[in-house]
Amino acid sequence: MNLHAMSRAPERTVARIPLKDIAPNPHQPRRTFPESGIADLAESIRQHGLLTPLLVRRVGAERYELIAGERRLRALRSLGRSHAEAIVLGAFDLDSALLALIENLQRENLHYLDEAEAYRAILDAHGITQEALARSLSLSASALANRLRLLRLSDRVRAALRETGLSERHARALLRLSDEEAQLELIQETVSHRLTVQQLEARIRRLLAPKPPKPHVSHILRDNRILVNAVLDTVRELNRIGVQADSRVEEQPGAVQVIVTIHTPQRENG
Repeated sequence: MNLHAMSRAPERTVARIPLKDIAPNPHQPRRTFPESGIADLAESIRQHGLLTPLLVRRVGAERYELIAGERRLRALRSLGRSHAEAIVLGAFDLDSALLALIENLQRENLHYLDEAEAYRAILDAHGITQEALARSLSLSASALANRLRLLRLSDRVRAALRETGLSERHARALLRLSDEEAQLELIQETVSHRLTVQQLEARIRRLLAPKPPKPHVSHILRDNRILVNAVLDTVRELNRIGVQADSRVEEQPGAVQVIVTIHTPQRENG
């Protein structure tokens, strides 16, 4: 484990310590711990024992803070155990946060949003640069920056991504949109229609494409309508005074034709 950001190599001792003396890790990057997974781990510990010690740091005379092993600690407590073997480090806060993050990355797939939030918490709390953090985690600076960009998504959008299980590439595609409601609608559409990343990106390109200009009525066309209405008013007035007249309007390319027919009374022969 290569932690360039650590100020010194942590001192290690192994001890059997009471579980009641272990406080939770405030830097824990993992947000969810499915009960089914805890139950399976508890059964494994019951049958085979704790194969990997907890990782803690001393924070008082008889007080410890968990650095890594949250699932193991929960499983032990569910079994009613009172003590557990632990590696005790003399780690500083930054060291503890980095160790917790790395332990989760190495042991089990961590949700990409949990990773991003852990990175941001370390950067904000300890004032180190993105470049220094990237070196500490053996990441490229661009990979770290791309992960942090996901935090531009709102809390509602991030919650929807966790709930639906969409991939990080799906999440990155949504960054092109600034409207939260549009992002949420696309998440549901992606899940309902099982859109690939490429299909989602194509859908977003269509949404962002410039809309064709709305056709506007030219002054000439408006004037034509005024003239047509004037003619039709005249035909109605003729009928009102007793002159029988019909009208027909025909729109043709480049022209509007108004045909008015005046009916004259027929003379009797004799």
